[in-house]
Amino acid sequence: MKLKKLLSLFLVAIMVLTLFTGCAKETTPETPNTPGEQEQPKEEEPKGDKILKLGNSGHGGLFNPIMSDNVYDDYVTRTIFEPLVYNDPEGEMIPILAEWTLSEDNLTYTFTLKDGIKFSDGTPMTTADVEFTYLTIAHPDYNGPRAYAVSSLLGYEDYHSKAKETFDGIKVIDEKTISFTFKDGMAAPANIECFIYGIMPKHYYEFETWEDFLALNEQPLGSGLMTFDSWEPKQFIKLNKNANYWDPANVAQIDGVLISEVPDESIISALQTNQIDFAQPSASSENLQMLESLDNIHVANYLGNGYTFMCFNTLRPQLSDVKVRQALMYALDRKSFIKAQYGEGLASVGMAPISPSSWAFPDASELNAYDFDLEKAGQLMDEAGWAMGDDGFRYKNGEKFHVNWLVYTDSPWPGTLSGMAADTWKQLGVELEVELMDFDTVASRTMDAEPGEKDFDIYTMGFTLSIDPDPTGALFDDNAFVAGGFNASGYKNAEAMELVKKGKTEFDTAKRAEIYKEWAKIMNYEIPHVIIAYRSEIWGINNRVKGMELGTYFDWVQCLKDITIEN
Repeated sequence: MKLKKLLSLFLVAIMVLTLFTGCAKETTPETPNTPGEQEQPKEEEPKGDKILKLGNSGHGGLFNPIMSDNVYDDYVTRTIFEPLVYNDPEGEMIPILAEWTLSEDNLTYTFTLKDGIKFSDGTPMTTADVEFTYLTIAHPDYNGPRAYAVSSLLGYEDYHSKAKETFDGIKVIDEKTISFTFKDGMAAPANIECFIYGIMPKHYYEFETWEDFLALNEQPLGSGLMTFDSWEPKQFIKLNKNANYWDPANVAQIDGVLISEVPDESIISALQTNQIDFAQPSASSENLQMLESLDNIHVANYLGNGYTFMCFNTLRPQLSDVKVRQALMYALDRKSFIKAQYGEGLASVGMAPISPSSWAFPDASELNAYDFDLEKAGQLMDEAGWAMGDDGFRYKNGEKFHVNWLVYTDSPWPGTLSGMAADTWKQLGVELEVELMDFDTVASRTMDAEPGEKDFDIYTMGFTLSIDPDPTGALFDDNAFVAGGFNASGYKNAEAMELVKKGKTEFDTAKRAEIYKEWAKIMNYEIPHVIIAYRSEIWGINNRVKGMELGTYFDWVQCLKDITIEN
């Protein structure tokens, strides 16, 4: 699970009229010239009828392939930057910028760049740019979510700690060839997914201080189909066709992409009135029926590769006991939540931190579904020493059982779930404080905060998984309990992490499936993160948009070169 990954469906409430009229206020980033650079083709002003218009929100402005930490910023970065490899619609890894070979010991990947690759400013891409990208992830000041991509490489600790100025696991062979060597014992089929992040131009991003590097997050420059034009927070992002794209056979057939902030409750209306070309409303039977009733829209409906989750801060005394976490789960009626929020056929109760679309998905009969059972919940609270008081709340050592739940209001489902918990948990004797805020604030108090400053008891989000079930770097990785990491729970389990290591380094798929089944059982019992639901994804797409074929492993960015717009 890597965040390509990320995370979450979070839709910001802004009036549709505001976001379309707000596009007049634009800024254009300056791109430094490279010595000897040839004059580049002048970009033509895009025609409105060839601009692909997306309605969504949740952008944080981290338009950087190694820093983006949610799915929406990731959409933007993947139109601008290209990786060495990525997956096809079936989930198989294919070359993007480079072909690769793997050594007999499965430890060394050697990549050869394709001919003629150029960044959008006309500068040729070389392996120096590839090296720079991965050395930046290994930089001592790096605070993004991609550290897993380099932490298993030979010599990472020495380079990251500044003990050595060179990174033994990364070797530039020539301008087109580079190798990456993993540590002994770290050969893994999932390692190829370390190379799915966009390559950054060294001449543009090279920095003296980490702050200098971060300053370019809102001024991205890559080799992809699109170039960055402008961004107005909470209003729009404008991307233009890369007029200098290096592969003429695969150049974009549209003039650009306009991403406008549209609140969830206005998405279907915006689709109906052709204000936007495509969008992903909240998955619900009501929204699906409304989309299917529109004459100008066709629908993509498929199982998502991810889930919604609840994270417990297991370092808080009241949540450190597994019996308490289990009690709270028994007292949360997820089946009723799914029926109320999604309707029939669009979601199912989550039990394991693996997608049902994966070959590693365990047998549900061996896992606890935590069916709603207030009596069982009460027994567990009693066993954990939390006795019911005369005032209807539980106490232990004179302390009332109180928890806060950070709920972002950008999407409806966290509010629905916490509202149901407020009712049933009160019956259990739990005092629940719901704190309403936007998604960015939730992230700043949970994942983005330093380990000692994570300010929450419970929060909920959604998570998008990578294709391989290896959880390294994600919600269930002990090592991801860092600022910018995805595991905010503070939970550690040596047995579980040993299984993660075994699963990652085993090449036999059947054996890997058995390992992950055992790992899933531990996570299902311990529940530092609760898998709330597996969901379908629904997209409304205007009939004038052709070539957008979406699926579990294939999103609109991967379709971009094939998309056309009919007048």
